[in-house]
Amino acid sequence: MLRLKCLGGPLYGQEYSHAGDEFLFNDKQSGKQTLYRKQTLDFTPPQDVFVAESISNIIAYNLALQLKK
Repeated sequence: MLRLKCLGGPLYGQEYSHAGDEFLFNDKQSGKQTLYRKQTLDFTPPQDVFVAESISNIIAYNLALQLKK
C-alpha cells in the first residue's frame, strides 16, 4: 500500500495509505465525514493523490503544485 498525499479536507497535506481507491474519513473534532478518492494528476511522472470530494480537478492540481514546492 502506497502512502499518498491528501488534498483538501481535514487531511490536507498529510500522507495516508488505504487499500482502496476511496475512503471515508471521520473527523472526531468536528463530527464531519469527508470522502477522499484516488486521482492521478497530470505531472511528469504522473502522481497519485487522494482528493476530498468537494475539491475540483483544477483546484486539486493547484494544491498539489503548492505541496511540491
